[in-house]
Amino acid sequence: MYYEYKIKNGDTFSGIIHSMFGRVPNDTRYAETVRHLLALNPQIKNPDRIRVGDMLRLGVLPITPLAKPPAVHTPPAFITQPTHPGDVEGFWALSWLENNANYLTIPGSIAAGATGNLLSPGNINLINEVSDHYADYKTEKTTKGQYDARRKKALDQLKKNIGPMEKLLFGNHTSHQSIRIARRGAIPATAHITRHAERLKRLGAMSKHGGIVLAGVGLTAACMQIASTTDTKEKNEILVETITSTAVGGALGYGVAIFLISNPIGWGTAIVLAVGSVAASYLAGKIARGAYDTHGKIDFVVGTGVNRICR
Repeated sequence: MYYEYKIKNGDTFSGIIHSMFGRVPNDTRYAETVRHLLALNPQIKNPDRIRVGDMLRLGVLPITPLAKPPAVHTPPAFITQPTHPGDVEGFWALSWLENNANYLTIPGSIAAGATGNLLSPGNINLINEVSDHYADYKTEKTTKGQYDARRKKALDQLKKNIGPMEKLLFGNHTSHQSIRIARRGAIPATAHITRHAERLKRLGAMSKHGGIVLAGVGLTAACMQIASTTDTKEKNEILVETITSTAVGGALGYGVAIFLISNPIGWGTAIVLAVGSVAASYLAGKIARGAYDTHGKIDFVVGTGVNRICR
């Protein structure tokens, strides 16, 4: 069982062993690690001559008793020698995350962003309007016919906005059937309306929190990538790309949230805004990385202390 690592500029065979397994040449298990990796990679004839872009197979080392404790060394947080069966699963999961985080964070961020946009205050206010219209009717500011017309207008707009999400949000009932006045005297007349408004508000907040969690996953993956390469310039490129992408995504998310406070939008627009925000943040990160690759000279990784955190 193994995973593939793409050899980067500046990598050496010994450096990869050090980064991935925490082994150094004077370690008692260094030679064993070399033999293990060469057995997994028979195409390598000379470990001192590995080529950038080639794929290197890396596997969990077999557990063997040690005659004496190894030299004190802290391996990277994302790869450790397994001491019990559960470690093996963690090894592969985190190794996959290091090189494939975008397959999780990009679609996840789009889904979370679209849901959060759709369940924004602008659309939730359409539900609260029904309570306001009912209050006007009960205080005789409007007639029953006016209340019914205004309620229908608000809920028609809500139904149009949420589109195919209606069944997911309200189950087997339509939004018109769910958001109604309570006929039983044991609960307030607007209890159903308030309950649904609060429930959808919580779902929207959960989606936003999910986006924050995914941003954390992306930062973790970037930290793992920084730890796995010995090339100083590449470390800085990864850091610049990640920080720029995260900052732009956060700024766009904040701007969209402000806009949606008083603007109810449809589900299509919610998806477009989410896709646009994710695409813009991703592109901004790539542009920043390219700019650093061309003009960057400052060592941000060392200057910010990231090299001490991502080890």
